[in-house]
Amino acid sequence: MRSFFTLTVLMIFSFSQSNAEISGSKKEKLVKCLGLYAAHSFLTQDKLSLANIEHSLGGKKFLSMYLVENGMSEEEVNKKMVEISDKIYGQPFDEKASKNCDNYIYNLIPGSKEKMDELGSNQY
Repeated sequence: MRSFFTLTVLMIFSFSQSNAEISGSKKEKLVKCLGLYAAHSFLTQDKLSLANIEHSLGGKKFLSMYLVENGMSEEEVNKKMVEISDKIYGQPFDEKASKNCDNYIYNLIPGSKEKMDELGSNQY
């Protein structure tokens, strides 16, 4: 009986902790996507369609909130976003990288597509 109780407690604990903080490799990939979306959100409409700008803004907002909710400080999120954005800023829109980020995020975080679309569409 004791081992059953211990097993049950461990299972509950492991499931409850699974969403509390994201792993280092997932966090790193999400931060890179955050920086990509941030850099793309600065492009002007003569270089990128309004839909893609809105999508980038939605992705940036969503990932910023998600990372803070999952263990990163707001200061760390902003610092990392600026570091990545600075490396990408001024480059043309990278559709392949953007699609890769979209797919990664949509597969990792349930409901992320809808939330990113909602946040992006509220910009203008």
